[in-house]
Amino acid sequence: MPWEGILKKRQLLFLIFWISVGIVSFSARGIVVARAESPKTHIVKKGETLESISLHYYGNRDLWPKLWKMNSFITDPGRLQPDAEITLLADVPDQRTSIQVAGGLQSLIGADDATWAKKGVNISEYCNVGSLGFLSPEGVKPWGRVTADETERIFLAQYDNIYVTFDKDRKVKPGDMFNLYRESEGQDHPITGSDVGTVVLFLGKIVLKEKVGEYSFKAEIIESYRVMRVGDPVLPYKPVSPCVQPSNPDWGKCGENKDCRAAIVASKDQAELEGQYSVVYIDRGYKHGFKRGNLFSIITRMETTVSNGSDLPDLVLGYLIIVESRLETATAVVLNAKRDFPNGNTIKAVNLHRELETTLAARGKDIHKTGIQKIDIKNELVPVLIKIRENIDLKQDLPESLYLLSTMVKCSNN
Repeated sequence: MPWEGILKKRQLLFLIFWISVGIVSFSARGIVVARAESPKTHIVKKGETLESISLHYYGNRDLWPKLWKMNSFITDPGRLQPDAEITLLADVPDQRTSIQVAGGLQSLIGADDATWAKKGVNISEYCNVGSLGFLSPEGVKPWGRVTADETERIFLAQYDNIYVTFDKDRKVKPGDMFNLYRESEGQDHPITGSDVGTVVLFLGKIVLKEKVGEYSFKAEIIESYRVMRVGDPVLPYKPVSPCVQPSNPDWGKCGENKDCRAAIVASKDQAELEGQYSVVYIDRGYKHGFKRGNLFSIITRMETTVSNGSDLPDLVLGYLIIVESRLETATAVVLNAKRDFPNGNTIKAVNLHRELETTLAARGKDIHKTGIQKIDIKNELVPVLIKIRENIDLKQDLPESLYLLSTMVKCSNN
């Protein structure tokens, strides 16, 4: 009968409709996405680490040890040589977030999550964090000394085998790492003339290979920073991450020194003048409120030709960031400098939280365009800078200190 044919056509159309809905729904979820085959090698860009490369290609930063094992020529996974060719892992599941395609445009799902995960700035292009050294108010006591080597050279170098004898009360074992170091003569404060201690200069890093005597070990020099000799003392190696999260000092510990001022009292290179990339030492530590990640402006009094110009603002010569803070001293690297400056120059802490709050308040209606809503400025300063930089012209709007941080390579310690 005719009505039977009509019924069959309606059933067929109904079936096609629900199949179509299922396909559209499945596609809209972005479950199935075609990807280009991953390259077999990667050319290192400035500021990249094995961790960042693992995250980029596989969506899993924890794969960096396997990547390091495959590229045995790499000496420091956190400080790669630009333009080096890295061999990538094969047959590794890709855990990167799916890509959805809509209106001819691609957008990465979870890109915001990746942005908010970056809490720090990478300082590896400004200094080698392994060779920072430090200022010691009372000097240091060595754990042992290099007593012999397998070369006939006066100076030791990377990959040389050496022998280290430790003090009998030191507990060490194969696999432990140490810094060879040299201690300077006593340092006087450039302004007051008081004794500020000695500068401990790291010469290289060694790893203990095997025990060869009651207190002696065979070791290999795995990193070389300066000239090393038999007789040099050793101290335990303490790793310092190149990923530094900008932070404010502990204002309460600064006492009467409300803006946490201090002076640069010495430098790693023992130079008379310092500038960009200089590693410098400060005679204030976390006991005084100075912490890792604190940003300081390097200031001097503005020159004037009139006698009543004492109320002029300080002249900012540049900025430095604290990389390591000890009880009474701190080590910092100069991020930028408009001109060279002498030891003894004054530094003043930058209130990053206040500067960011002021910047956001001044933005008004523009801020919602960045996706920034209610934030924790203390922990999300770097992600907010990334957001602002992506959406707003910074050169004429951001304070100099925040603009500097916004231009640095971002990183995560997680």
